[in-house]
Amino acid sequence: MDASLRGLVDRGGFLPQQTADSPLLTIEDGIGVVAIEGPILRKPDLFARIFFGATSSEDIGEALREAGERDDIKAVFLNIDSPGGTVAGTPELAAAVKALNGSKPVYAFSSGLMCSAAYWIASQARAIYATPSAQVGSIGVVQAVIDNTAALDQAGLKVEVFSVGKYKAMGAPGTALTDDQRELIQSNLAEIAADFHDAVLSRGRAIPAEAMEGQTFSGKQAQRYNLAGMVPDRADAMRRLRIYHASVDTGSRSMKTIEDELAEARTQVANLQRDHQAQTDLLNEASTSVDSLRGEVELLAAEIDTLKAERDDAKSQAANLIIERDSASARVVTMQSRITGLEASQTDFDRRLQLEVARVVASTGTTMPAQVTPAGDSTQAADLHARFAAITDPAGQTAFWRKLTPEQQALILKHQA
Repeated sequence: MDASLRGLVDRGGFLPQQTADSPLLTIEDGIGVVAIEGPILRKPDLFARIFFGATSSEDIGEALREAGERDDIKAVFLNIDSPGGTVAGTPELAAAVKALNGSKPVYAFSSGLMCSAAYWIASQARAIYATPSAQVGSIGVVQAVIDNTAALDQAGLKVEVFSVGKYKAMGAPGTALTDDQRELIQSNLAEIAADFHDAVLSRGRAIPAEAMEGQTFSGKQAQRYNLAGMVPDRADAMRRLRIYHASVDTGSRSMKTIEDELAEARTQVANLQRDHQAQTDLLNEASTSVDSLRGEVELLAAEIDTLKAERDDAKSQAANLIIERDSASARVVTMQSRITGLEASQTDFDRRLQLEVARVVASTGTTMPAQVTPAGDSTQAADLHARFAAITDPAGQTAFWRKLTPEQQALILKHQA
């Protein structure tokens, strides 16, 4: 919009002339600053530009192309504040940054967001810097598909889609994805993510795999995982670009005195010392972490050995319990066998006793239970004799005598004798 307005009014001189044709490119003392802000879309409409602050990837490409072609631009500074964007156009922008960096030093910087597609683009720069509060990373790919079939069913609506090819109607509104379609989407995302990871690692940055799982990091954390260097502000990142690359020769540099150059050299040494100290602190921190992890590994190994010993002891106890259980089961079987034998003996004894009682009744003609005692039992003999003697009636004595068994009669006779 700004470029169109300037095209209409340039002849009248109402607006000052731009130093660059691209609205995303400005020139600061020989450095071309490319602004990459908002969501990065290939062709954002007016709504996305106004309400979401979207930037066209094609406009960014034009700015990079102009910066590479201009002789008055010695270096390029990507000033990024973007949450990311679409895959379409992003690999091409990253390739453009890589090609531009081959002819002119390109630095990337963010004091806000440098995430996802924005980091993919920045990863091809010669150096990446971020402030402590910036958010860097989000290395990953995402695609969302809305399945509103349940809502349509509840509303009494049914969508029928006619297509040729099992992937042609993939993601059509009112339809659910099939397993084949889900597998295709996931494989496409995996391929894009692999390209993303390869691009991020192509410049030799030692970024661990665990830092490329879609998460974002603060500037301090990004420095720890080698995603970016940490600087206090944009001016410091620009200063590093000028100091580290002599090709960025500006008018202000040519006017400097020896004292200024000496002060600049001292500043450069101080910054290098600070960077070295920061790296040393990171190494010390990493060493401490390694020692701590080594101690934790040793503790875990000891715990594993203890658990193994407890497991072996438990196995031994379990084996002993199994042996005791089997022995107890055998004893139970033996006891049950003995009980069965005793029950059989008791049954046989009762049967023989009943037979003996029946025999006695049959021989004496009385139902009076007979007391079976060993021969010569003097107590029983005395008792029987006393009972017999207590009967004074001869008829009663005769009746009592007849009810006795021959053994009892013998006892009375023997007692009288």
